[in-house]
Amino acid sequence: MEHKNTWREVDFTDIFPYRKCNLVVGMSFPRNDGNLGLEPSILSVLPDGDNVIYCSDNHDFNDDDVQLYLCSVYIAGLEEFKSWAQRHDKNKIVVGGYHPTSFPEDFKNDALKIVQGPCDNIYATINQIGQIVPGICDYKRIPRYDLYDIKSNQQIIPDKKPKDLCTSINTSVGCPYKCDFCCSPIMCPTLVSKPINLVWDEVSAIKAYHPKWIFIRDENFPLQKDWKERLKAVYSTGARIYLFASANLLLNEDDVRYMADNGVYMVCLGLEDVTISYAKNKKLEEAIKLLKRYGIYTYLSFIVNPLEVIGRAEGENYYTKLVEALYTLKPEMVCGNFLMPFPGTKMWDKYYAYVSKEDYKYYDSKTPFMIRNEVLREKMKFYMFWYQWKYFTSDLYNRQVRKFEVSDTLHLRFTELFEYFKTVYDRNWNRRC
Repeated sequence: MEHKNTWREVDFTDIFPYRKCNLVVGMSFPRNDGNLGLEPSILSVLPDGDNVIYCSDNHDFNDDDVQLYLCSVYIAGLEEFKSWAQRHDKNKIVVGGYHPTSFPEDFKNDALKIVQGPCDNIYATINQIGQIVPGICDYKRIPRYDLYDIKSNQQIIPDKKPKDLCTSINTSVGCPYKCDFCCSPIMCPTLVSKPINLVWDEVSAIKAYHPKWIFIRDENFPLQKDWKERLKAVYSTGARIYLFASANLLLNEDDVRYMADNGVYMVCLGLEDVTISYAKNKKLEEAIKLLKRYGIYTYLSFIVNPLEVIGRAEGENYYTKLVEALYTLKPEMVCGNFLMPFPGTKMWDKYYAYVSKEDYKYYDSKTPFMIRNEVLREKMKFYMFWYQWKYFTSDLYNRQVRKFEVSDTLHLRFTELFEYFKTVYDRNWNRRC
């Protein structure tokens, strides 16, 4: 009998009869960190419909089952996205986020549409002519919380226990300030407040989860003229609130009292580089004293420029000034970040020679990637941790600020970091770079 090749005529039978097809898939690059993070911004882009899903692990799909891939790409996720995109149909991929907004040309071979800036009406956005299109926002829809497990959120903050439910909300987008190190104005260079009725709609959806903590993610919340009405809405969730603000907006006692009376437990402020004088921080000490008077915690973030702390004298100069600032200001929370020059910012022109695309995956604020020597890089990471640890475990902090060892996420995380960095120190303390 003559043998015939029949593979071209194979009739495929799907053994899963309830397979979802014509999917719209939302993804974030890099993929979500299961130990730290909040709701991904892509939830605000995903349209209505039972065929819409959010994929948290960025796995591969059968392109025949998918109508659109909606991909949000941060600079640290560029390499991961490129690898994933090579295995999927370019004509079904829509990409947006910080990096596509800053450098759309990096995605011309990977996506059907490249969206610049914020977007919450994806179909109107991609129906525009051209491959590179501006995002369209109608501000008529709330994020697709139903597609995401809010229990996977986690935050490292004072007083929060590991199993306490936390969530977040944006009542505005954009920032009018052009700080030389910040990439936020690249995404949206003006402050746009969402309609107050939309804020109330989102608050109503959040209430169903009964969160204990809520982070207002606006770049500078009190900059909005009607911020008090917005705070009142968020406070109706019953959750403890923390938010971003500028020190110069926290000098009115009535405003700070209103915050305290409406659920604000902590305000996040930027100390930035302690060796540089910033106009926005001239009243920082005054603002923090006022917050303390009304029982509001202060979260201070600081920036370490790794190129300025090479050498013992340079490192001692920076950290001596940092310790002096912390002991003077007495914040309840501190968070160190290494300088990350973002492409598109004013700072980029000064530092671009120290950065290659291979470094983009290290844009996590905890890696001094501009330092090429691995031993020195590890030592810098250790010392940034060490001075935070010394502050949290100091007599001053525990007697005049708050108790550190209370088994909250702040204490537990720093205890984990101590064990990790103790090994790093033991391995490197007497090694020359």
